[in-house]
Order: sequence, then structure tokens, then C-alpha cells
Amino acid sequence: MKEAAMRTLNRQIAIFVACLAFAAPSAAETVGSMTAYQTNIVRNNGGTMNVGAGVELGDQLRSNPTGLGMLVFRDESSAKIGPNTSLTIDEFVYNPGSGSGKIDIGMNSGLARFYGGQVSKGGVMQVATPHMVLGARGGIIEVLVAAGQTVGILRAGRMTCTMNGKRLVITNPGFACTSENGKLLTGYGGIDTFPILDSIDQIAGTGLPGAPGPGLDVSAICASALGGSLKICDSTDGALPGVVMEFPDSLTPPVGGGVDNGGCEGEGCCYPDCR
Repeated sequence: MKEAAMRTLNRQIAIFVACLAFAAPSAAETVGSMTAYQTNIVRNNGGTMNVGAGVELGDQLRSNPTGLGMLVFRDESSAKIGPNTSLTIDEFVYNPGSGSGKIDIGMNSGLARFYGGQVSKGGVMQVATPHMVLGARGGIIEVLVAAGQTVGILRAGRMTCTMNGKRLVITNPGFACTSENGKLLTGYGGIDTFPILDSIDQIAGTGLPGAPGPGLDVSAICASALGGSLKICDSTDGALPGVVMEFPDSLTPPVGGGVDNGGCEGEGCCYPDCR
């Protein structure tokens, strides 16, 4: 009788301990770190980040008008953050043995360059904006979110652009995809469109260390074949207007609308899909 009571008590204790373990909040997962930094980038509306600062799952990173920094993830992928940019680390799964996993980054505004690491080769690395989802398969992609529009430019590797259930796969460096009135368009965007991202030592927009710059220069992409479809390239008296990037409150998946391959043919891109 005593043994049965003792077994019952032990079972109750085990169940209680298991419930406590289930209910206890887990520590936030560190997924990467800030390895280079120039002017202001803040985390979760808090303090300014410095070199070596850890980045955790769920963190929101925002840069100011002269912000510039480099974030490196555990799988050796990275993101170079440009001015007036808002990023959220929504998902990070990495299996070092197989190289598989998933990196999902939300991007509400601004400019960033993403370098694919191990996950981008064996798993899924994607950037979700309010207008489309862009995927990187190895290589390098640049993403601009401004003026109610998203532009993705391939610099190396392969890039997928998904909107309203339709997908473009771009394989030719310099080609880009963009959202335009509910449609998915593509064209040549330029191979060196945003030189602001080419050196972490440059203050935004100047090329010189130590002095704040004017922010983002979009003249290169506006001079490309894709420029005519971009709202940020609308001119006033022949001059580019000032570019103001805001921080939307939330990511809203694109809905409705159609899809257009924008006349893309040949090896530069495939429509609606290719492997």
C-alpha cells in the first residue's frame, strides 16, 4: 500500500516538474552579431548597437538616415543594413551538419544587401516585405523598400520573387523584380546600383568617413531600364524628388492583383518558375 502511494506521489511530482518546464519561458536564441557599424542602428527601439552586440530571434533593427552596419548570422550569411531601414529577425533555423534550415527576415523599409550563407545553399533564406517575398539561393541580393514599392536586385547567385502566389526566378546578375500596382515586373536594374553599401567605412551617401551624408541616392537605379516603373524615380522639373522612407507599423502580405513578367526573356530570368 505504501509503495503504491509512493509511486503515485512520484508520478505527480514528475508531472508537476514537467509542467513547470513547459511553462517556463525559454531564453532568447542568439542568431548572429553586429560585426561592423557606422552611425545609429538601434534594437527593439532601445539603445544603439555596437560592434560585437548579439542579435536574437525576434529582434527588430532600425537604422537612422545615415545608418550603416553589418549583421552576420551563425550560418555565415549576412545582411548589410543601409539608411532608414527596418528589419525583423522572424525565423532562424540552422542544422550545421546538413546545412539545411530557414532564415526569414521581415523588412518594412529602407535598403539592405543580403549575402547567402549555408542555409541559402541547403535550405531557405527569404526576405518578406509588405509587397513581396524575395528568396536568395547562395549569392547576393539587394532589397529596397520605399515609396510603397519593393525592388529586389540580383548581384550573384539566384533570386526568387514571389507575389500573390506567382513567382519569378532571376539568374542573371543586374536583373531586378519590382511590385507595381499589384503586378510583378522585371527588368535590368544595374549591377552596382547602391554604392552606399559597397564599403562599411563610408558614411551614408558621402564615400567619406566621419561626416554624415544626405542619405540614399537612387539616381543609378532610376537611370536603369527598370527606372521608369519605380515610384521613387518620378521626377519634378527633371530632378529627382527627395526620398523619404517611413516605418510601417506591420508587414502586410500582398493580396489581389495579377502578375506580369515585364517582357523578361532568355537566361536573365524565368517565368513563372524554373529550376
